[in-house]
Amino acid sequence: MELESLKQDIFRWVGWLSVVIGLIVLAIANISILSGYDVPLSNQFSLLLFLSFLFAIIALFKKHSRPLGLWGLLISLYFIFFLIVIFFIGWTINPFP
Repeated sequence: MELESLKQDIFRWVGWLSVVIGLIVLAIANISILSGYDVPLSNQFSLLLFLSFLFAIIALFKKHSRPLGLWGLLISLYFIFFLIVIFFIGWTINPFP
């Protein structure tokens, strides 16, 4: 009985970790855009996005942590969509610098 509640708590914590990592990535991206400071997107964000994806997929396995896993997954997918859109908008403005 005790082990089952511990397993649910672990999946819930993994789901929360996925959401928090996704929000940290979004916050760092917004701060870098607003301040004009160039943050290398490929180095920091790729590892954080991979961790957020991984934790979100793990959290999707249990029923109690599934909403947190979906939130983490959707935040990560939103950030990837944001990067693609910003790349294409920047590329249409100046394709060959």
